[in-house]
Parts: sequence; structure tokens; C-alpha cells
Amino acid sequence: MSDSNQPNKRKHNRIKFDGDISIHPVMQSLSGNILEVTQKAIRAKGGDISEGGIRLELGDTNSPNDIFKVHFKIQSSESVEAYAKLVWKSGTTCGLQFLVLDESSREQIKNHVEKKKS
Repeated sequence: MSDSNQPNKRKHNRIKFDGDISIHPVMQSLSGNILEVTQKAIRAKGGDISEGGIRLELGDTNSPNDIFKVHFKIQSSESVEAYAKLVWKSGTTCGLQFLVLDESSREQIKNHVEKKKS
């Protein structure tokens, strides 16, 4: 049976996305009472994207954090910033689920996915 006969179980449509991504781990503060975004960025390369999250290549990093501030551009002029949770990792590839994504960024991603899918 071919994959085209299988129903799509994903909540959101997904397309290839090979943009550059900047990731900042979110860590507990020294006091342990709040979370802070680290200044040191991890560079990553996109794999695919949807309204719900992004798959990317992180390279050789063993960051124990599971929450990140993510920054990337969908179109050359508009940036997307989101907070995302690490939901899976296999080697240097991982999947992040968006936790906090403003409406403008969500619409930007949705429009990009729909345009590229057609």
C-alpha cells in the first residue's frame, strides 16, 4: 500500500523549510524562581514547518533544555519569534512544538505553508 493512500494524521499541513534558525535555550534563573532566555544562540537549519512546529537539524549539541526561544524568517522581510518545546530528537534532527506564537507569526507561517503546498 502506498503512502498516498494513508490518511494524514497531522493536525497541521507541513512543508519543507530550509531556512536558518537561531535558538536560545530557556533556563531556570540562578534563584530558580523564573525562566531566562540565554544570550548564546545555537544555529540550526530547518527541515520542515507547520503552524504547530518545526523540524530542524541542530548539529552536534547536547543541550539538556527542552524549552527554546526560536527566531527565523519565513519571508525575507518578516521575522518569526516563538517559544517552542522539544518533543522528539533523533541524532542531530529534532522536532519542536510551538508553545507561544503570536497571531501575526502564526498567520505568516500558515500563509507560507498554503502558498507552497499549492
